[in-house]
Amino acid sequence: MTTPATSQRRPQAPIAPEIPERIQRVGKALVAPLASVLFAFAVGAIIILFSGGNPIEAYQGLFCGGLGVFCTGDTYGSVAAPYRISETLVFTTPLILTGFSVAIAFRAGLFNIGGEGQLIMGAISSAVVGIHFATWPGWLLLPATLLAGILGGAVWGGIVGVLKAYTGAHEVVTTIMLNYVAIFFLQYLVTGGPLQLPGQTQVSPPIGVGANLPKLFPQAAQVFGLPGSVYRVHTGIFIALICAGIFYFLLMRTTLGYEIRAVGQSQRAARYAGVSAQRTIVKTMLIAGAFAGLAGAIQTTGIYHNLPIGYQNDTTGFDAIGVALLGQNSAIGVILSAILFAALHVGSSVMQSNAGVPASLVAMLQGLILFSIAANFLRSMKLRLPALRQAPVGTAPLPPGVAAIETEMDSSAELDTDVKA
Repeated sequence: MTTPATSQRRPQAPIAPEIPERIQRVGKALVAPLASVLFAFAVGAIIILFSGGNPIEAYQGLFCGGLGVFCTGDTYGSVAAPYRISETLVFTTPLILTGFSVAIAFRAGLFNIGGEGQLIMGAISSAVVGIHFATWPGWLLLPATLLAGILGGAVWGGIVGVLKAYTGAHEVVTTIMLNYVAIFFLQYLVTGGPLQLPGQTQVSPPIGVGANLPKLFPQAAQVFGLPGSVYRVHTGIFIALICAGIFYFLLMRTTLGYEIRAVGQSQRAARYAGVSAQRTIVKTMLIAGAFAGLAGAIQTTGIYHNLPIGYQNDTTGFDAIGVALLGQNSAIGVILSAILFAALHVGSSVMQSNAGVPASLVAMLQGLILFSIAANFLRSMKLRLPALRQAPVGTAPLPPGVAAIETEMDSSAELDTDVKA
């Protein structure tokens, strides 16, 4: 008799211990943003009910108008979902870039409230180049226009960094003030100023055709049953996604990124590690301004093709604060948050026209999301900052010198753990 062959099991490759840890970290990072969004929508539904509206129809209109989903029934069946998605991507692009502007400043412990001013200066700089060098060929004019926007925003952010690093001026105050300077400078340029279009009072001459970003859909073709000319989405969305990779690589894979995170956790501990807090603050604000300036350049080259005065009513730079907070200052988080905020903005018109709910509900939802995520942010800051912690009952407070040493040791330990991760 022949002995049956014993079955041999193939050895299974062990799961790397880092994978479950990363999944666990991602899961924990998603809890606060998702809870904040759900909280905002729950409170919004209660308010709609008390005002006599139907929250189901309202949110159906919001998501149908912004994301092209749930477009069913007699009320929303006629909504052109592809067009609404196109509009959402148009608003998503500058939100991603300004979101990175705020997020990288947050990582360095800075509050960049000046994204709007940096965006406007980027739009002005790109428009100046696009108008005055309109005869250049497109392969040269378009990069030059985008680069001008980056430099314009970087200079505007760099002013804040220098003032913060070398004079101690608070960045919240300086960024807010520079927002107003940028707005009034824009008004001067296009209302009786050197960039005013003859016969007009609120717009500049158009930039050169070669500086226009290509559209995603052929303008003369039929796309999803609509003329291609109605779709405004352009290739700037790809530039924003490339910047997401740059943002991640810069923060997590470069020495400068380590220095930015080190300064954000503790400037004193960063100094012990040989990091110059002053230079890092200036570099961070230069990069933050560059992201926002690129957003302004993309708006000029992809949407307006000139310099309108309407930027004074634009809220992209301020919405970016909520985008960065909700996205936990991470590349993927900022992208997802920007899509959500853009969808809310675009879907508000459909919600108002079809469900009879005022579009101002969107501003309220954004405020509730920001309130909820900021409450969790403040709690985490309280846990991080020893000065805000309360000593346990029955425990004698440490002498100041000992407390300072322990603070630096804790901060250094956090930095080492961050680098190893």
